[in-house]
Amino acid sequence: MKKLIIALSTIFCTILIMVSIYTFVPRQQPEPADDIQVEYTVKDYGGKVAVFENDSSTPVVVYEIYTHLLPENDIELLRRGIKVTTQEQLQTCLEDLGL
Repeated sequence: MKKLIIALSTIFCTILIMVSIYTFVPRQQPEPADDIQVEYTVKDYGGKVAVFENDSSTPVVVYEIYTHLLPENDIELLRRGIKVTTQEQLQTCLEDLGL
């Protein structure tokens, strides 16, 4: 009986140590792939605001926002192209332009 208690205590302690190690040892997080960076450019396309992906010459989407109705500063930025790298930045940029 005494040997059984010692064996069960040893097994319990071993399991407890394994769970503690698994819980408290930090795991390495995978790094995002830098080579798959998507970049968007918001610029004027035929007098309207358009979004281009990765410096493509064909827009992904063209919005019904006429650039000539925007403030002069925005028009100049759109002529040069506004670079964004995330969907959140793209959404913020489009909201700032009136979408």
